[in-house]
Amino acid sequence: MEDKADEARMAEAEAEGIEERKDAKKKKKEFRKPTVKEEMEIARMIEEKQKEEEDLIEIRTVEEMVPKRFHKYLKVFEKKESEKMLIKKT
Repeated sequence: MEDKADEARMAEAEAEGIEERKDAKKKKKEFRKPTVKEEMEIARMIEEKQKEEEDLIEIRTVEEMVPKRFHKYLKVFEKKESEKMLIKKT
């Protein structure tokens, strides 16, 4: 008699597990599109984030980065000049 009760409990648990999996699949499929208001809010948040990033990135010229006393050597910091390899004189 216990065997039949155990079998019934197992069958019931299995049926519940199947139903839970079906419910989980349904929840995955129930993705709704954002409303126009939500889309506008998302766009505003993205725009704010981009502005924050732009503020953090400050573009400075070579003249601003190099102290004035070294401005006579600015040619060294130019891309073309910086790619040259000096020849060792012995």
